[in-house]
Amino acid sequence: MRLLSACWVLLVLIVDAENEVNRKQKALSVFTVIKFPNIVCLSSTTGRNGTCYTNSECTAKGGSASGSCASGFGSCCIFEKSCGGGSIAENCTYFTSTSLTTGSSCSLTICKCSSDICQLRLDFETFVLNNPVTITTVTVGPGTAAAGSATRIGNCDTDSFAVTVPGGKSPPLICGTNTGQHMYIPAATACNTLNANIGAASTATTSAFTIKVTQIECSSKRLAPSGCLQYFTGDSGTAANGDAIQTFNYNSGNGVLLANQDYSACVRANRAFCSICYYTPATITGFGMSIPNAIVAATNVDTNCGNPGLSGTFANGGGYDHVLIPGGQCDSPVGGIVVVANFLNDRYCGINLNCMTDAASAQGSITGTVCTNQKPFKLGVQSDDLEYAFAAATAEYLAANNFGFELNYYMKTTCLTRPPQ
Repeated sequence: MRLLSACWVLLVLIVDAENEVNRKQKALSVFTVIKFPNIVCLSSTTGRNGTCYTNSECTAKGGSASGSCASGFGSCCIFEKSCGGGSIAENCTYFTSTSLTTGSSCSLTICKCSSDICQLRLDFETFVLNNPVTITTVTVGPGTAAAGSATRIGNCDTDSFAVTVPGGKSPPLICGTNTGQHMYIPAATACNTLNANIGAASTATTSAFTIKVTQIECSSKRLAPSGCLQYFTGDSGTAANGDAIQTFNYNSGNGVLLANQDYSACVRANRAFCSICYYTPATITGFGMSIPNAIVAATNVDTNCGNPGLSGTFANGGGYDHVLIPGGQCDSPVGGIVVVANFLNDRYCGINLNCMTDAASAQGSITGTVCTNQKPFKLGVQSDDLEYAFAAATAEYLAANNFGFELNYYMKTTCLTRPPQ
Protein backbone atom coordinates (compact mmCIF):
# COMPACT_ATOMS: atom_id res chain seq x y z
CA MET A 1 0.00 0.00 0.00
CA ARG A 2 2.87 2.37 0.89
CA LEU A 3 4.61 1.43 -2.38
CA LEU A 4 1.46 2.33 -4.36
CA SER A 5 1.16 5.70 -2.59
CA ALA A 6 4.80 6.53 -3.38
CA CYS A 7 4.30 5.72 -7.05
CA TRP A 8 1.24 7.92 -7.14
CA VAL A 9 3.11 10.85 -5.61
CA LEU A 10 5.97 10.38 -8.13
CA LEU A 11 3.50 10.39 -11.04
CA VAL A 12 1.90 13.59 -9.80
CA LEU A 13 5.33 15.25 -9.51
CA ILE A 14 6.25 14.23 -13.08
CA VAL A 15 2.98 15.60 -14.47
CA ASP A 16 3.44 18.85 -12.55
CA ALA A 17 6.99 19.21 -13.90
CA GLU A 18 5.81 18.69 -17.49
CA ASN A 19 3.05 21.26 -17.02
CA GLU A 20 5.59 23.75 -15.66
CA VAL A 21 7.84 23.24 -18.71
CA ASN A 22 4.89 23.75 -21.08
CA ARG A 23 3.85 26.86 -19.19
CA LYS A 24 7.33 28.37 -19.47
CA GLN A 25 7.58 27.51 -23.18
CA LYS A 26 4.26 29.21 -23.84
CA ALA A 27 5.38 32.23 -21.89
CA LEU A 28 8.62 32.46 -23.90
CA SER A 29 6.79 32.20 -27.23
CA VAL A 30 5.10 35.53 -26.54
CA PHE A 31 8.52 37.21 -26.77
CA THR A 32 9.72 35.41 -29.93
CA VAL A 33 11.71 37.85 -32.11
CA ILE A 34 10.25 38.23 -35.60
CA LYS A 35 12.83 38.80 -38.31
CA PHE A 36 12.26 39.96 -41.90
CA PRO A 37 14.51 41.18 -44.75
CA ASN A 38 15.13 44.92 -45.07
CA ILE A 39 13.98 45.12 -48.67
CA VAL A 40 12.43 47.91 -50.74
CA CYS A 41 8.73 48.44 -50.01
CA LEU A 42 5.91 50.57 -51.37
CA SER A 43 5.04 53.29 -48.88
CA SER A 44 1.70 55.01 -48.45
CA THR A 45 3.30 58.30 -49.55
CA THR A 46 2.71 59.03 -53.24
CA GLY A 47 5.87 58.77 -55.31
CA ARG A 48 8.03 57.30 -52.56
CA ASN A 49 9.45 53.84 -51.97
CA GLY A 50 10.99 52.88 -48.66
CA THR A 51 12.92 50.15 -46.85
CA CYS A 52 11.21 47.64 -44.57
CA TYR A 53 12.31 48.11 -40.92
CA THR A 54 10.69 47.84 -37.54
CA ASN A 55 9.18 51.11 -36.40
CA SER A 56 11.89 51.60 -33.76
CA GLU A 57 14.67 50.90 -36.33
CA CYS A 58 13.14 53.42 -38.73
CA THR A 59 13.10 56.11 -36.06
CA ALA A 60 16.64 55.33 -34.91
CA LYS A 61 17.94 55.58 -38.50
CA GLY A 62 16.33 58.96 -39.07
CA GLY A 63 13.64 57.76 -41.48
CA SER A 64 9.91 58.32 -41.47
CA ALA A 65 7.42 55.43 -41.33
CA SER A 66 4.78 55.44 -44.04
CA GLY A 67 2.65 52.33 -44.30
CA SER A 68 3.40 48.76 -43.29
CA CYS A 69 5.40 45.87 -44.74
CA ALA A 70 6.39 42.28 -43.86
CA SER A 71 2.76 41.25 -43.34
CA GLY A 72 2.24 44.11 -40.91
CA PHE A 73 5.25 43.33 -38.71
CA GLY A 74 7.36 46.14 -40.25
CA SER A 75 7.09 49.78 -41.24
CA CYS A 76 7.91 51.08 -44.73
CA CYS A 77 10.63 53.57 -43.84
CA ILE A 78 11.29 56.52 -46.17
CA PHE A 79 14.72 58.15 -46.20
CA GLU A 80 14.72 61.68 -47.59
CA LYS A 81 17.59 64.15 -47.28
CA SER A 82 18.15 67.66 -48.54
CA CYS A 83 20.97 70.23 -48.57
CA GLY A 84 23.38 69.78 -45.69
CA GLY A 85 22.00 66.34 -44.98
CA GLY A 86 25.45 65.00 -44.15
CA SER A 87 25.83 61.35 -45.09
CA ILE A 88 23.55 58.34 -45.27
CA ALA A 89 24.08 54.62 -45.85
CA GLU A 90 20.58 53.45 -46.73
CA ASN A 91 19.20 51.92 -49.90
CA CYS A 92 16.45 53.84 -51.70
CA THR A 93 17.32 57.36 -50.51
CA TYR A 94 15.73 60.51 -51.92
CA PHE A 95 17.93 63.59 -52.33
CA THR A 96 15.79 66.71 -52.71
CA SER A 97 16.26 70.46 -53.07
CA THR A 98 13.73 71.42 -50.37
CA SER A 99 16.47 73.26 -48.38
CA LEU A 100 18.07 74.87 -51.42
CA THR A 101 19.20 78.50 -51.33
CA THR A 102 20.68 80.48 -54.21
CA GLY A 103 24.37 81.27 -54.14
CA SER A 104 25.29 78.09 -52.26
CA SER A 105 25.84 74.37 -52.70
CA CYS A 106 23.42 71.56 -51.88
CA SER A 107 25.13 68.25 -51.18
CA LEU A 108 24.61 64.77 -49.75
CA THR A 109 27.14 61.99 -49.21
CA ILE A 110 26.00 58.46 -50.05
CA CYS A 111 27.84 55.55 -48.42
CA LYS A 112 27.38 51.85 -49.11
CA CYS A 113 24.67 50.17 -47.05
CA SER A 114 26.69 46.91 -47.22
CA SER A 115 30.02 45.66 -48.54
CA ASP A 116 28.18 43.90 -51.40
CA ILE A 117 27.22 47.17 -53.13
CA CYS A 118 28.96 47.93 -56.45
CA GLN A 119 26.88 50.71 -58.04
CA LEU A 120 24.47 53.52 -57.32
CA ARG A 121 21.63 54.26 -59.72
CA LEU A 122 20.48 57.88 -59.74
CA ASP A 123 16.97 58.49 -61.11
CA PHE A 124 16.24 62.15 -61.78
CA GLU A 125 12.54 62.11 -60.96
CA THR A 126 12.58 65.91 -61.14
CA PHE A 127 15.55 67.93 -62.35
CA VAL A 128 15.22 71.56 -63.49
CA LEU A 129 18.29 73.71 -62.89
CA ASN A 130 19.35 76.81 -64.81
CA ASN A 131 20.10 76.26 -68.48
CA PRO A 132 23.74 76.28 -69.61
CA VAL A 133 25.19 79.57 -70.77
CA THR A 134 23.80 80.91 -74.06
CA ILE A 135 25.31 82.79 -76.97
CA THR A 136 24.21 86.15 -75.57
CA THR A 137 26.11 85.63 -72.34
CA VAL A 138 29.74 84.87 -73.18
CA THR A 139 31.72 85.28 -76.39
CA VAL A 140 35.30 84.12 -76.93
CA GLY A 141 37.27 85.60 -79.82
CA PRO A 142 37.05 88.74 -81.88
CA GLY A 143 33.39 88.42 -82.80
CA THR A 144 30.59 85.97 -83.55
CA ALA A 145 31.15 86.08 -87.32
CA ALA A 146 34.94 86.29 -87.34
CA ALA A 147 37.17 83.37 -88.26
CA GLY A 148 38.29 81.53 -85.15
CA SER A 149 35.62 82.99 -82.84
CA ALA A 150 33.60 80.78 -80.53
CA THR A 151 31.09 80.87 -77.67
CA ARG A 152 30.76 79.10 -74.33
CA ILE A 153 27.23 77.95 -75.05
CA GLY A 154 26.56 74.63 -73.30
CA ASN A 155 28.73 75.32 -70.25
CA CYS A 156 27.06 74.98 -66.83
CA ASP A 157 28.20 78.38 -65.55
CA THR A 158 25.22 79.29 -63.34
CA ASP A 159 24.01 75.98 -61.89
CA SER A 160 25.66 72.58 -62.06
CA PHE A 161 25.25 69.08 -60.67
CA ALA A 162 28.22 66.80 -60.01
CA VAL A 163 28.88 63.36 -58.53
CA THR A 164 32.24 62.45 -57.02
CA VAL A 165 33.70 58.98 -57.54
CA PRO A 166 36.80 58.77 -55.32
CA GLY A 167 39.41 56.59 -57.01
CA GLY A 168 37.48 56.50 -60.29
CA LYS A 169 36.14 58.59 -63.16
CA SER A 170 33.41 61.04 -62.16
CA PRO A 171 30.56 61.71 -64.60
CA PRO A 172 30.46 65.04 -66.45
CA LEU A 173 28.82 68.15 -65.00
CA ILE A 174 25.19 68.56 -66.02
CA CYS A 175 22.59 71.31 -65.71
CA GLY A 176 19.37 72.42 -67.37
CA THR A 177 16.37 70.06 -67.59
CA ASN A 178 17.01 66.35 -67.04
CA THR A 179 13.75 65.04 -65.59
CA GLY A 180 13.43 61.33 -66.43
CA GLN A 181 17.16 60.81 -67.04
CA HIS A 182 19.37 58.47 -64.99
CA MET A 183 23.00 57.64 -64.15
CA TYR A 184 24.88 54.57 -62.93
CA ILE A 185 27.76 55.48 -60.62
CA PRO A 186 30.50 53.19 -59.20
CA ALA A 187 29.87 52.94 -55.45
CA ALA A 188 33.09 54.13 -53.82
CA THR A 189 34.45 52.65 -50.59
CA ALA A 190 35.15 56.23 -49.50
CA CYS A 191 31.49 57.15 -50.28
CA ASN A 192 30.08 59.27 -53.15
CA THR A 193 28.95 62.87 -52.88
CA LEU A 194 26.08 64.37 -54.87
CA ASN A 195 26.48 68.13 -55.14
CA ALA A 196 24.36 70.82 -56.78
CA ASN A 197 26.05 74.22 -57.05
CA ILE A 198 23.37 76.90 -57.26
CA GLY A 199 24.54 80.27 -58.59
CA ALA A 200 23.58 83.61 -57.10
CA ALA A 201 21.67 84.44 -60.30
CA SER A 202 19.91 81.06 -60.42
CA THR A 203 16.18 80.76 -60.94
CA ALA A 204 16.11 77.25 -59.44
CA THR A 205 13.49 76.74 -56.72
CA THR A 206 13.19 74.47 -53.70
CA SER A 207 11.42 71.98 -55.96
CA ALA A 208 14.27 71.98 -58.49
CA PHE A 209 15.23 68.33 -58.10
CA THR A 210 14.29 65.01 -56.56
CA ILE A 211 16.89 62.30 -57.13
CA LYS A 212 16.19 58.70 -56.13
CA VAL A 213 19.37 56.83 -55.17
CA THR A 214 19.22 53.02 -55.37
CA GLN A 215 22.13 50.84 -54.26
CA ILE A 216 22.84 47.82 -56.49
CA GLU A 217 24.47 44.61 -55.25
CA CYS A 218 27.54 43.29 -57.04
CA SER A 219 25.68 40.07 -57.90
CA SER A 220 22.54 41.82 -59.20
CA LYS A 221 21.31 41.34 -62.77
CA ARG A 222 20.54 45.08 -62.74
CA LEU A 223 24.25 45.93 -62.56
CA ALA A 224 25.39 48.07 -65.50
CA PRO A 225 28.53 47.06 -67.45
CA SER A 226 31.71 48.84 -66.44
CA GLY A 227 32.12 52.24 -68.07
CA CYS A 228 28.40 52.79 -68.74
CA LEU A 229 26.94 55.98 -67.29
CA GLN A 230 23.50 55.03 -68.61
CA TYR A 231 22.06 51.55 -69.10
CA PHE A 232 18.98 50.47 -71.04
CA THR A 233 17.68 46.91 -70.81
CA GLY A 234 14.73 46.65 -73.20
CA ASP A 235 14.75 44.90 -76.58
CA SER A 236 13.78 48.29 -77.98
CA GLY A 237 13.37 51.83 -76.78
CA THR A 238 11.31 54.70 -78.15
CA ALA A 239 10.61 58.33 -77.36
CA ALA A 240 6.90 57.51 -77.29
CA ASN A 241 7.46 55.03 -74.46
CA GLY A 242 9.87 57.30 -72.60
CA ASP A 243 12.90 55.00 -72.93
CA ALA A 244 14.78 56.49 -75.88
CA ILE A 245 18.44 57.43 -75.42
CA GLN A 246 18.85 61.19 -74.94
CA THR A 247 21.74 63.52 -74.27
CA PHE A 248 21.49 65.40 -70.98
CA ASN A 249 19.46 68.63 -71.27
CA TYR A 250 17.90 67.45 -74.54
CA ASN A 251 14.56 68.66 -73.13
CA SER A 252 12.36 67.47 -75.99
CA GLY A 253 14.67 69.05 -78.56
CA ASN A 254 14.46 72.48 -76.89
CA GLY A 255 17.68 72.22 -74.89
CA VAL A 256 21.35 72.81 -75.61
CA LEU A 257 24.08 70.19 -75.95
CA LEU A 258 26.08 70.38 -72.72
CA ALA A 259 29.80 71.11 -72.88
CA ASN A 260 32.59 68.76 -71.79
CA GLN A 261 30.57 65.56 -72.05
CA ASP A 262 32.47 62.27 -72.14
CA TYR A 263 30.43 59.18 -71.31
CA SER A 264 28.79 56.04 -72.72
CA ALA A 265 25.14 54.99 -72.86
CA CYS A 266 24.86 51.18 -73.06
CA VAL A 267 22.10 48.80 -74.10
CA ARG A 268 21.96 45.26 -72.74
CA ALA A 269 22.51 42.70 -75.52
CA ASN A 270 19.52 40.51 -74.71
CA ARG A 271 19.47 36.81 -75.49
CA ALA A 272 19.12 35.77 -79.15
CA PHE A 273 19.91 39.29 -80.49
CA CYS A 274 22.94 39.86 -82.72
CA SER A 275 22.77 43.53 -83.73
CA ILE A 276 21.30 46.86 -82.71
CA CYS A 277 20.02 49.81 -84.76
CA TYR A 278 19.67 53.44 -83.65
CA TYR A 279 17.38 55.90 -85.41
CA THR A 280 15.97 59.37 -84.89
CA PRO A 281 12.24 59.76 -84.19
CA ALA A 282 12.35 62.84 -86.44
CA THR A 283 15.21 63.49 -88.85
CA ILE A 284 15.93 67.10 -87.98
CA THR A 285 14.62 67.51 -84.43
CA GLY A 286 16.13 64.23 -83.26
CA PHE A 287 19.82 64.85 -83.96
CA GLY A 288 21.89 68.04 -83.65
CA MET A 289 25.56 67.48 -82.83
CA SER A 290 26.85 70.96 -83.66
CA ILE A 291 28.82 70.95 -86.86
CA PRO A 292 28.12 73.57 -89.57
CA ASN A 293 25.12 72.39 -91.54
CA ALA A 294 26.68 73.50 -94.84
CA ILE A 295 28.88 70.42 -94.72
CA VAL A 296 27.14 67.84 -96.88
CA ALA A 297 25.46 64.90 -95.17
CA ALA A 298 27.86 62.37 -96.65
CA THR A 299 30.79 63.90 -94.74
CA ASN A 300 29.06 63.92 -91.35
CA VAL A 301 30.92 60.76 -90.36
CA ASP A 302 34.33 59.63 -89.14
CA THR A 303 37.24 61.97 -90.03
CA ASN A 304 35.01 65.05 -90.28
CA CYS A 305 33.48 64.40 -86.85
CA GLY A 306 35.49 65.02 -83.73
CA ASN A 307 37.92 67.16 -85.70
CA PRO A 308 37.87 70.92 -85.01
CA GLY A 309 40.62 71.54 -87.58
CA LEU A 310 38.72 71.03 -90.83
CA SER A 311 40.42 72.36 -93.92
CA GLY A 312 39.28 74.74 -96.62
CA THR A 313 36.09 76.74 -96.19
CA PHE A 314 35.44 75.36 -92.72
CA ALA A 315 38.97 75.69 -91.34
CA ASN A 316 37.69 77.84 -88.46
CA GLY A 317 34.25 76.36 -88.14
CA GLY A 318 34.62 72.64 -87.55
CA GLY A 319 33.52 70.95 -84.35
CA TYR A 320 34.60 68.23 -81.99
CA ASP A 321 31.14 67.15 -80.78
CA HIS A 322 30.13 63.71 -82.00
CA VAL A 323 28.58 60.33 -81.23
CA LEU A 324 30.53 57.05 -81.23
CA ILE A 325 28.82 53.96 -82.67
CA PRO A 326 31.61 51.38 -83.19
CA GLY A 327 31.28 49.58 -86.52
CA GLY A 328 28.21 51.58 -87.57
CA GLN A 329 26.67 50.75 -90.95
CA CYS A 330 23.40 50.71 -92.85
CA ASP A 331 20.68 48.22 -92.13
CA SER A 332 20.03 45.88 -95.07
CA PRO A 333 17.53 46.29 -96.55
CA VAL A 334 16.36 49.69 -95.29
CA GLY A 335 13.46 51.77 -96.52
CA GLY A 336 12.83 49.27 -99.29
CA ILE A 337 16.35 49.79 -100.63
CA VAL A 338 18.68 46.81 -100.80
CA VAL A 339 22.11 48.06 -99.78
CA VAL A 340 24.69 46.53 -102.09
CA ALA A 341 27.74 48.13 -100.51
CA ASN A 342 27.92 50.23 -97.37
CA PHE A 343 30.74 51.52 -95.23
CA LEU A 344 31.75 51.09 -91.60
CA ASN A 345 31.93 54.34 -89.63
CA ASP A 346 32.46 54.96 -85.92
CA ARG A 347 31.83 58.71 -85.52
CA TYR A 348 28.65 60.61 -86.35
CA CYS A 349 27.81 64.31 -86.14
CA GLY A 350 25.89 67.12 -87.85
CA ILE A 351 22.14 67.56 -88.10
CA ASN A 352 21.30 64.06 -89.39
CA LEU A 353 22.21 60.57 -88.29
CA ASN A 354 23.44 58.98 -91.53
CA CYS A 355 24.56 55.53 -92.52
CA MET A 356 26.73 55.58 -95.61
CA THR A 357 26.40 53.59 -98.85
CA ASP A 358 28.96 55.77 -100.59
CA ALA A 359 31.77 57.52 -98.75
CA ALA A 360 32.10 60.23 -101.38
CA SER A 361 28.55 61.22 -102.26
CA ALA A 362 25.62 62.69 -100.37
CA GLN A 363 23.37 60.65 -102.66
CA GLY A 364 24.92 57.58 -101.10
CA SER A 365 23.73 58.39 -97.57
CA ILE A 366 20.60 57.07 -95.89
CA THR A 367 19.25 59.41 -93.24
CA GLY A 368 18.01 58.28 -89.89
CA THR A 369 19.30 54.78 -89.00
CA VAL A 370 22.71 53.37 -88.05
CA CYS A 371 23.22 49.73 -87.02
CA THR A 372 26.09 47.71 -85.61
CA ASN A 373 27.01 44.13 -84.73
CA GLN A 374 29.69 45.09 -82.24
CA LYS A 375 29.10 44.10 -78.62
CA PRO A 376 28.77 45.36 -76.00
CA PHE A 377 26.18 47.72 -77.42
CA LYS A 378 27.73 51.01 -76.37
CA LEU A 379 27.07 54.51 -77.66
CA GLY A 380 29.60 57.22 -76.76
CA VAL A 381 28.87 60.94 -76.32
CA GLN A 382 31.67 63.49 -76.76
CA SER A 383 31.61 67.30 -76.65
CA ASP A 384 34.19 70.03 -76.08
CA ASP A 385 33.97 73.31 -74.16
CA LEU A 386 33.46 75.74 -77.06
CA GLU A 387 31.13 76.13 -80.03
CA TYR A 388 32.52 77.73 -83.18
CA ALA A 389 30.75 80.88 -84.38
CA PHE A 390 32.17 80.97 -87.91
CA ALA A 391 30.66 81.23 -90.43
CA ALA A 392 27.71 83.05 -88.85
CA ALA A 393 25.06 81.55 -91.15
CA THR A 394 26.11 77.98 -90.40
CA ALA A 395 27.69 78.40 -86.97
CA GLU A 396 28.12 75.42 -84.70
CA TYR A 397 26.29 77.10 -81.81
CA LEU A 398 23.03 77.70 -83.70
CA ALA A 399 19.97 76.14 -82.07
CA ALA A 400 19.28 73.96 -85.11
CA ASN A 401 22.77 72.41 -84.85
CA ASN A 402 23.37 72.22 -81.12
CA PHE A 403 20.61 70.49 -79.14
CA GLY A 404 22.07 66.98 -78.77
CA PHE A 405 20.05 63.93 -79.75
CA GLU A 406 17.19 61.58 -79.00
CA LEU A 407 17.69 58.10 -80.45
CA ASN A 408 15.23 55.24 -80.56
CA TYR A 409 16.72 51.76 -80.85
CA TYR A 410 15.77 48.20 -81.69
CA MET A 411 17.65 44.88 -81.69
CA LYS A 412 17.75 42.25 -84.43
CA THR A 413 18.17 38.51 -84.16
CA THR A 414 20.13 38.50 -87.42
CA CYS A 415 23.61 39.92 -87.82
CA LEU A 416 24.32 42.62 -90.38
CA THR A 417 26.16 41.76 -93.55
CA ARG A 418 29.70 43.03 -93.27
CA PRO A 419 30.59 45.56 -95.98
CA PRO A 420 33.66 45.04 -98.19
CA GLN A 421 36.87 46.24 -96.56
